[in-house]
Amino acid sequence: MLPLAFKQRPDSAVPVRFFVLGLLGFLALCAGVLLLPAALTVPPGPHGVFLLHLAVLGWITPVMIGADYQLLPVVLHRSLVAPAWAAPIFGVYTVGVTVFLSGWAFGHVAWIALGGTAAGIALMGFCVHAALTLRRLREASATALGLAGGLAFLAVVAVLGPWMALAVGGDAPAPVETLLPLHAAAGLGGWLLLTIIGASYQLVPFFAATEPSVRARWSLPAVALVGAGVLLLLASVALPAPAAAVGAGLALAGVTLWAGDIARLARHGRQARREPVTLYTLLAVAALWLAVAGAVAALAGVSRAAAPAAYLGLVAGPSLLILGQLQKILPFIAALDVSQAAKRRGQVPKTEALFPRRRAFLILCGLAPGTVAVAVGLGVGSAAVVRSGAALVLLAAVAFVAQETRALAAWRRARAPEPS
Repeated sequence: MLPLAFKQRPDSAVPVRFFVLGLLGFLALCAGVLLLPAALTVPPGPHGVFLLHLAVLGWITPVMIGADYQLLPVVLHRSLVAPAWAAPIFGVYTVGVTVFLSGWAFGHVAWIALGGTAAGIALMGFCVHAALTLRRLREASATALGLAGGLAFLAVVAVLGPWMALAVGGDAPAPVETLLPLHAAAGLGGWLLLTIIGASYQLVPFFAATEPSVRARWSLPAVALVGAGVLLLLASVALPAPAAAVGAGLALAGVTLWAGDIARLARHGRQARREPVTLYTLLAVAALWLAVAGAVAALAGVSRAAAPAAYLGLVAGPSLLILGQLQKILPFIAALDVSQAAKRRGQVPKTEALFPRRRAFLILCGLAPGTVAVAVGLGVGSAAVVRSGAALVLLAAVAFVAQETRALAAWRRARAPEPS
């Protein structure tokens, strides 16, 4: 695995603006789950579709786009191609998602069609932009292949999503019942899971300070199995019914190998016990494994497993992993800019306060039991249990965002123009 090339990182405003958008979406999502606990059903109703897209488009995807913009140049040792493209992509995406979600919230089908189309255009633009940086890989690592596979599936989502949005608005014919499972498999299994797996193989050993002699044993098979499983899920629309179960089984096998690798990398990390990102990641891996296992059970006819699996896979698992890594990435980006600004001014940089490890562990004390309560409440069909868990998660989310504002404030001060 090549060392990280931080000199190749883009202007920090490129990823940070996506991170901030994602954090706002996370707060809105936590509040939405608290206010609409009965909406978390499978299949989802209109409110459930709103929460689903709020989770994926408002929270998870913006942060993952920001992480891609930060990781791709650093991992691949190549500068971001045409970095100026990131600003219009962010603008179109923000407006498109806002209009799209407002359409679902207020029942305006024209807004759904317009916003979904704009968001799809922005996502396709991002795929092209990132692919230009990816086109010459120096090493076929699990991180590079996971990110590349995630982008390929995101391109599928960028086509299917607007098509379905236009169909909802009555502007285009579409076999929605056929496109919906394709859209879900490409977006959730492909873009989300492959990107998470690829990024974690680079970030976990870096932040946990894993011994250089300790390598992931199953990284490439894990990525390959998940990718093959998602492809089979996509093809299952035209194949006999067992194909979907086989695809989910392959994905489960890949996630299992990934879980074993991440546990091993964390166990051999010199900083693993001190860094909350390790515990966040291990809990996220467990949640995602349970989600895929629950999906396999649901496909086998255990209907009660569907709602908890959907919550763990769409909200809990990705959120825990993103929060764990974001509480390190955002202060790290701020610290790099603070250090550069201090050097220009001939000062000694002070960045220790940007990494409040104890507070991050305390936040997890609300996130973990709240997440378990929501999943259990969905499993037993109790809205009261779901709401109590959602309240804990919302409190933890507010505390997390308040913590990150310190890093954002330091980042803004470091980038402020120096007085003449």
